[in-house]
Amino acid sequence: MSKVTKEMVDAVRIARWEEWERMAKDMPRGHHILSAELLRINRDETAVVITAVQDHRLVQYELRGNAMGGDVRPVVSKHRAAASDQASRATPHAAALAMLAATGDDGGPIANTVAMGEPPVKEPPHPGAIALGGSLLTTTFRLDAQALDPVASNAG
Repeated sequence: MSKVTKEMVDAVRIARWEEWERMAKDMPRGHHILSAELLRINRDETAVVITAVQDHRLVQYELRGNAMGGDVRPVVSKHRAAASDQASRATPHAAALAMLAATGDDGGPIANTVAMGEPPVKEPPHPGAIALGGSLLTTTFRLDAQALDPVASNAG
């Protein structure tokens, strides 16, 4: 089996993001969802990262919930200054990777483990994104134990 490196994963993320940027330019005005990624962050926390096109511009929204996908709250990026002038002159993706390497994890958005991280910043979600994300988290993580555990499903 071959080993997958962080650099390989980053290359896939960058390629996906660049393709989404191309798609965004050709889509009609309005909102269009490109992906919704559901994650269990740790034992007590879940997350959804929604990547969407808003009027030809890519945006990401992040919502976190408890272990059962409830108590959903938005997460918005903290502003980060460029790690260096050279990083700020690089492509946005290269600059993002440089900033992440320079600053480390600040406990902010988790989407640097999904999608592309920063950029883009995780924007304050619209009410519709909160409703959608909350529904996805609750449906996925509240029902996962029942759907995947045959003993629990037959006990009721």
